[in-house]
Amino acid sequence: MSDGELATWQRLQVVTERLRRRVGAGLRADADLSDAEFTVLAHLVDAGGEARPTACAAAIGWDSSRLAHQLRRLERRGLVERRSGPDGDARGSTSAITATGRTTHRAAVGAHLRAAATWFGDALDDDQLAALDDALQTLADHMRRLDGDGPGDGRPEEQEHEE
Repeated sequence: MSDGELATWQRLQVVTERLRRRVGAGLRADADLSDAEFTVLAHLVDAGGEARPTACAAAIGWDSSRLAHQLRRLERRGLVERRSGPDGDARGSTSAITATGRTTHRAAVGAHLRAAATWFGDALDDDQLAALDDALQTLADHMRRLDGDGPGDGRPEEQEHEE
């Protein structure tokens, strides 16, 4: 990496960690949730209230063991419940947000949005935001290609369209 690339990479690491801590502090104070717990609840809400753990982990970008740990914590708190698949089949189980989980999520959304505005939105003008969004989209696309699960991942059907 060039000196400039390395400096930008290090700045990205510092800024994302500071943002995570600041947002997490607001979530903890306003809704007694960690950033990770909020992430899981938000995904379940977005998924219509219920999702298979494997799909949830993939959507969030976590490995299954990290998600399983968070789901157990949320279950102990009564924010999420495990539901068996058809005929009690554990392989088809889903995780569902409870009424208490929905209430907690709603309380956390305000803290999350306030933190996003304070620590992120207020700092960037429209041109900077557009440039950052473009850079982040490019990075996300690049990561999907390298992971082999997105556009341009080298699968034959996509190569045919590119020719």
